[in-house]
Amino acid sequence: MNRTEKCSALRNAIDRDHTAADLRISLVVAAAKSFKYDSCLLPFPADYIVNKEKKIDELNQVLDSLPALSEIVLEELDEPQLELLYWILCKQYGPGLRSVPKADFDSVFAKAPCLAAFQRPQFIFEVVHRDDANSERRFRENRTGFQSHHAYHGSKVFSFYSILNYGLQQHLNKTSVFGEGIYLSEELHVSQMFAPTGSGWSRSTLGSHLACTAICEYVDNPAYVKWQEDNQSSSIPEKYVLVKNNEMVQLRYLLVYGNSRNSAEPKRQLAAAVDSKQPQKQQQQQRVVVAPRNRCARWMAANKSWLLAGGYVAMLFAIGLMNSRNAHYMKQMFLNKINGMCSALFGGEDT
Repeated sequence: MNRTEKCSALRNAIDRDHTAADLRISLVVAAAKSFKYDSCLLPFPADYIVNKEKKIDELNQVLDSLPALSEIVLEELDEPQLELLYWILCKQYGPGLRSVPKADFDSVFAKAPCLAAFQRPQFIFEVVHRDDANSERRFRENRTGFQSHHAYHGSKVFSFYSILNYGLQQHLNKTSVFGEGIYLSEELHVSQMFAPTGSGWSRSTLGSHLACTAICEYVDNPAYVKWQEDNQSSSIPEKYVLVKNNEMVQLRYLLVYGNSRNSAEPKRQLAAAVDSKQPQKQQQQQRVVVAPRNRCARWMAANKSWLLAGGYVAMLFAIGLMNSRNAHYMKQMFLNKINGMCSALFGGEDT
């Protein structure tokens, strides 16, 4: 495929769903910037593998040079930029992404209704699987004869590039407190605790920092799915679902929370400009004077960890001393002395 044809294919991909294309680039950038890129950036662009070595620095340089999609002129991209963008948006064989209109958000959440309040995302993307994809075909086969339900899964944003391409993999799950498997939850706010905000693409319209939670469909096969309702004495907490087979779970939606860390800077600048126009007397009334901390307070603030450790050791020493035989003997002598002094001062009755 020549350059003109690649530009045409890219233009179609961007125009078809600008926001979904933006998310695809953001997920690649998040995975490439992660210290876990070796396991999270899968598949890895073949152009940046030389002698089985992944040229992650060169890849990040090209990613950093990509312009925002709203400002991009495909014909002006250099060859590395064009090839990488074409690989991200046109050569991926994984599931597709489709933006969900805000008017349809409630219908998406109706698939996995929550009892507790939760934060609504700014964006929802439907994960579109090809009918002939092996993962979708196996999931439908496993669903035969069983009910399926929807639940939430939270993970770090840099993990979602590989999750989107390969699905949820139980052997990659680091949280195995209640057994090995894929952890889902019936409550969105529970999954959100495992989906912190992370760095994304700085030129993304979604936000330079993203948090992502997935809505998954799972086959309710008792041989592979465990939840507390099965057994009241189960160690699995309420509202958790543990799936012990990768083929029993399929990604359906991505809930994306976006923000830009720099978005607060213009507001601070505007507030500073307004404050500078206030009368000096009013500014003096609003000024807060903070007294500097003395040397002792500064030393304590700088050595908090050592003070806590020392206090803990002192507490253990005091407990051991109180339980020792010598301490008991000294306490008894002290009480006898006090008793003798009281008897000498106030007298005592003979019995």
